[in-house]
Amino acid sequence: MLELKSDQIRARFTTLGARLVSLEFAGADMLMGGGNDADILAGDWTAGATIGRIAGRITNARITIDGADYPLAKNFGEHQLHGGPDNFAVRHWKAQPTDNQIHFSLHSPDGDQGYPGALDVSATYSLAGSTLALDLEARTTKPTVVNLTNHGYWNLSGGERNAFAHEMQILGSRYLPLSDELLPLGELHDVTGTRWDFRKLRPVAEVYDNCWVLDGQRGTLKHGLTLKDPVSGRTMQVWTTETGMQMYTAEHWNPGFPGKAGPLAQYAAIAIEPQNFPDAPLHKSFPSAELRPGEVYRNRIEWRFSK
Repeated sequence: MLELKSDQIRARFTTLGARLVSLEFAGADMLMGGGNDADILAGDWTAGATIGRIAGRITNARITIDGADYPLAKNFGEHQLHGGPDNFAVRHWKAQPTDNQIHFSLHSPDGDQGYPGALDVSATYSLAGSTLALDLEARTTKPTVVNLTNHGYWNLSGGERNAFAHEMQILGSRYLPLSDELLPLGELHDVTGTRWDFRKLRPVAEVYDNCWVLDGQRGTLKHGLTLKDPVSGRTMQVWTTETGMQMYTAEHWNPGFPGKAGPLAQYAAIAIEPQNFPDAPLHKSFPSAELRPGEVYRNRIEWRFSK
């Protein structure tokens, strides 16, 4: 297990999925999921991992780039989820640790899970004081699509209270409505007057699995989300250069999923995934997920903690 430590935070990582396994702050481990690689693969393999090539769902597991169709590997019925069955979260990355940084790297060959282009990906975690940062980058040999994120499941009470007891603010005035299969409809709806309005800090209270459109420009580091445990006062701000913020209340967790402190109970944590919109390659109105040779995909995520 790899580790970064400051005067306020202790964070642990594994090469499986370039994964954040635990984060200890103000007396609590606030990352939920499996502790060792075997438990991770037996439970929720997304927990804490770097997700790719494409985070979220791809409708009908098929993309089109420059007029050419590419069928993708399916792992969500007729669709693809989080990059396919052999995705970045279930592979071991190369790790290069230094005093305050861990640089993970992975090579994805041309045709991997159906995607064109050989892709070289890096995930670099760095720690300073009460802020943990992650810089995600990717380069390709052919025109392709990329949407990388971290899929940490957070519980700022350290597991004493569930997802619904947290308070949340999302700095986004629109969200992506979904079909019955949880696939984006290609529309953006105003949050005003709906249960998706988190523009002011308020209790989570119920089930969510949606992406919000963050206010602010893509490519610019901005405050996207605040999560707070009102009992302990532990608070996390999530900053990102991406345009979307996926939030999910662990509805599928069940006693069959092993965790660090016992089985992962339903609604025990909140997945927070700063990213481009899911299904972006299939919707021309969404921000582009295309990456071409000579370009660099980037997504910087910062988790800023206070109490």
